[in-house]
Amino acid sequence: MKNLFFIFLLVSVPLYSQASKNIDSLFLVKDYLQNIRTTVNSKINNQKKTEKLDSLIRTATKYKTIFDRNIRAIVKIREEETELRTAINFILQSMVLYRSDLKDRSENRTEILYLNKNIPILINKIYYHTRMVNSAKYQQ
Repeated sequence: MKNLFFIFLLVSVPLYSQASKNIDSLFLVKDYLQNIRTTVNSKINNQKKTEKLDSLIRTATKYKTIFDRNIRAIVKIREEETELRTAINFILQSMVLYRSDLKDRSENRTEILYLNKNIPILINKIYYHTRMVNSAKYQQ
């Protein structure tokens, strides 16, 4: 009986640890998305806002890679995973378009509206899937 418990412990600890790493990485992406939204909604002048957006755009590839790798490990439904990847792609594209609008001094609010609507939705989905992993982890 002791041996069986020890084997179970050896198997479950690495799985718990890996799931925690995936969740922590997704929370980094969540923070990045919140930074995008905060920057877009900030009342600073357009030049400073453009500089902040340039910085966020430079790190977009890194966070997209983190998101893709970790969402695959957490989301088990292929269609949902594809939907989440599409959502982050559109958000990043919208951020680039917004920065372009700022540089052109355009007053188009379409990208701001899109980002303000879709970033919270994606963050809520990240929370949902991480909670599902945590609840499954604690049920075992």
